[in-house]
Amino acid sequence: MVIASLLASAFIGNLGFLRVVRMLRLLRSYHVLREFREHSAWFRRNEEMVHSAINLFVFVFVVTAVVFVLEGHRNPAINNYLDALYFTVTTLTTTGFGDITMTDSVGRALTVLIMVFGVGLFLRLVQTIFRPAKVVHTCSDCGLSRHDPDAVHCKHCGKVLNIPTEGEW
Repeated sequence: MVIASLLASAFIGNLGFLRVVRMLRLLRSYHVLREFREHSAWFRRNEEMVHSAINLFVFVFVVTAVVFVLEGHRNPAINNYLDALYFTVTTLTTTGFGDITMTDSVGRALTVLIMVFGVGLFLRLVQTIFRPAKVVHTCSDCGLSRHDPDAVHCKHCGKVLNIPTEGEW
């Protein structure tokens, strides 16, 4: 995505918004993640939530940018990036107020793609952010690897678990 954005700026104008995506890419690098894990107990406990929040932000940001670039000059209802963000979020959440609608075939096809791919991804990422964190500890009997942090028994087979903690729970 980053390389494509660098090359696309030569052919398509108004791609400055992708600089933010390039900066967010640093958060996904292994070196930065390793540093966060080593120095932050909070990050170790909430790493999955942080990943999901970043992925959700990037997904909404990129889809909004695509809507703005493709429909900004075609659709009179999309005058700025905020209008495109509003349309994207109402489409992703299936609210769809109807005050901004796509008027051409490209816009309608884009809306269908946002609905089909976006709803599943959007709901999954939001669920990961707000769902209680699971501990990765493989059960020696059944192999179930994700358990509640306070689990004493495996939910699948009932074996007694001995989940190691860092002492900060």
